[in-house]
Amino acid sequence: MSVQTNYNSNYLGSNHLGKSSRSEYQVVVIGAGPQGILYASWLKQARPELQVIVLERETKPKFKIGESTLSGFCKALRSVGISQEALQLLFFPKNGLGFFHVDESIAKVTEAPEYILETFDETFQVERRLLDGLLIANARRLGVEVIQGAKVELANSEFSARGNQIVYRYQQQKYELKSRLVVDASGPASVIARHLGLYNKENVNFQSNAVWGYFKNLNRLGDRQDWSNVAQFSRDEYTQHFCFREGWMWYIPLISWENVPDAQSDSILNRFLGSEAQLPTKEELAALHGCPEEDVVSIGMVLRQDRDSQFAQGRKVAFDHYASKYPAIQQMLGGAELISDLYGTQQPLRARANIRGYAEQIVGDGWLSIGEAAFFVDPLISPGLTGGVATAYFAAQSTLKALDNENFSRQMFTDYEFYARKLYEALERDNQLVYMSFNHPQAIELIQRFQEIDARRHFNQHICSDYSLADTNVWGILNPLYQSLQKQLWQIMRQAEITVGEHKAIEEQSIKDYEFMVEQINVYLSSYLNSHLELTPYITQNEVTEKLETELAFVK
Repeated sequence: MSVQTNYNSNYLGSNHLGKSSRSEYQVVVIGAGPQGILYASWLKQARPELQVIVLERETKPKFKIGESTLSGFCKALRSVGISQEALQLLFFPKNGLGFFHVDESIAKVTEAPEYILETFDETFQVERRLLDGLLIANARRLGVEVIQGAKVELANSEFSARGNQIVYRYQQQKYELKSRLVVDASGPASVIARHLGLYNKENVNFQSNAVWGYFKNLNRLGDRQDWSNVAQFSRDEYTQHFCFREGWMWYIPLISWENVPDAQSDSILNRFLGSEAQLPTKEELAALHGCPEEDVVSIGMVLRQDRDSQFAQGRKVAFDHYASKYPAIQQMLGGAELISDLYGTQQPLRARANIRGYAEQIVGDGWLSIGEAAFFVDPLISPGLTGGVATAYFAAQSTLKALDNENFSRQMFTDYEFYARKLYEALERDNQLVYMSFNHPQAIELIQRFQEIDARRHFNQHICSDYSLADTNVWGILNPLYQSLQKQLWQIMRQAEITVGEHKAIEEQSIKDYEFMVEQINVYLSSYLNSHLELTPYITQNEVTEKLETELAFVK
């Protein structure tokens, strides 16, 4: 749904001094991240008369991870009036995914087995401070009330199908609101589920731990000339995954606007909202506001807890261990400078333990959870923003039905609960398939080609700016045939890990130990893959992946 609304500078104001404009709302949203803001924006687009308020704990948008977007998320942005042109000016382009398989024998990244997945349309590597600020300002433009610096006190709040009483504090002042529905969009904090003792981090196949930082002056992939195969775009324009048996490393180039003062960022955002005037170039934008952007690269290790022993020793120990263990990574980071003060943190390296988790209950009488408040899988293949906004849209449609029926009981939201649970399970399996494919470079290629078929078919059907329920299938992940194949592949690969693990410790394992797994995947998938070659354009380099086509033809 495209919208044209006249810009009002008050929409960029911080928070109306913390006091809401009224005491009763149909919907209260906790959290002003992308999921919560898009949910509220979609409601206001559908029903401009609705009273919707978003309560955000932070006083202003700030640093967050979750920097890599996919087609579905960018489509969601366009659907609420944020143009592709604005995104192109503010953020670094992303045109696909790249996977390098590295082990101790690979000396340089250009020698690593590589798989490149070209994207469906242009997406972006985003700086979250600016993206979240843009979304908040746009939501205010649509008529959504947003209060920043509002700390919700769930212990003093009440939920019921008949109505909710929400208590929040702004600075030292206490406020109370009534609403028919409360939506938890607080991200991994998942405040309602945790308040009710319903958040679970234990019942997962394996946990993941992450450590990351921001670098400059490193050997950028886009600057190299010694690739054996030419990609459609610079290697910097793909989210790059350096895959190894204990986990993986992300490589995400960013345009950082960190040096832009808050007042200046508001002025910048003003130029992109509600204006039909010609947009400035990136250079003109920086000159106009005296705030040149800075090119940095976000690099992070995500480690399987069942295979890694370094994270428990500390974030620097873990990062340095894998940066030196794998020569291709070491070579790329040679001479790189870890930025110590980017985004106002005292820790040059950040860390997050046990990142996987889910709410055991995501709907209740008078409330529901969306996005990462409902579940968080893992940053691998960037499911967070895309899956999160899918739950937000589905929940928004369910909310409209609840409003029509004046029924906000848990039973009214069973369709949403069923959908969100199935999406979580499918994303978790998909994520684990990719992790298990890191045992062998040919497995990476096979699994990426498998996952791409339904993804490309799905996006080819829905390339436009109108987000709909069809888009909540994310990248076609809920299609019945895909689900059936996915579950069987998971069994094949999980059993292979168990079998190898019974005879060898993780440090003793090599790709040769998983050749039988690749053969099983070949047998199972070859016919399916070869019947959909038009849906899997891809590029590979280096010998271990180049011989895959011959092997597939032999199996067929």
